[in-house]
Amino acid sequence: MRNSNEESMMRCAVAFLFIVWAFGSALAQNSPDSTRVPADTVYVIPAGPVAGSFTGAARLTVLDTVAGWAKIQVEGWVPVRTVLGRMKDSPAASQVEGTGKSAGKAAVSSGQCEALTTKGTRCKRKAVPGSRYCWQHQK
Repeated sequence: MRNSNEESMMRCAVAFLFIVWAFGSALAQNSPDSTRVPADTVYVIPAGPVAGSFTGAARLTVLDTVAGWAKIQVEGWVPVRTVLGRMKDSPAASQVEGTGKSAGKAAVSSGQCEALTTKGTRCKRKAVPGSRYCWQHQK
C-alpha cells in the first residue's frame, strides 16, 4: 500500500502531464494553418487544392522556392491504368500496358532523347520509357 506522500506525488505528476497536454493543444489550435500542414501534402498551387501526397521514401527534386513554398517534382512508379488519361503526349503512350511493345502507328512521339549534345545537336539515343531523355541525359 502506498503512503500519502507517494499518492500526492503521483497526483501532481498526472496533473502536470495534463496541463502540458492541454497547453500544447491550445498552442496548436492558435497556430497559423501553414505550420500545421503535414509535410507530405502536395498542392496544385500554393494554398490551393490538394493534389496528393508522398512518403519520406519518395524521390523528389526541388525545382524552385517562392515565399515559403517549394515547387517539387516527385519521381515514382504507378500502374499505367491510373495515368492512362494523361499519357497522350508521353513517349510511353505508345506502349501497351505490361508488354513493352508498341501499340502501332498511333504513336505520336518518336521516343528519341530530347537533350542537346555539347556540339548543339540533338542526342540520337532512345529515351528511357516514361522520360524525355536517354539514360545519359537524365539527372
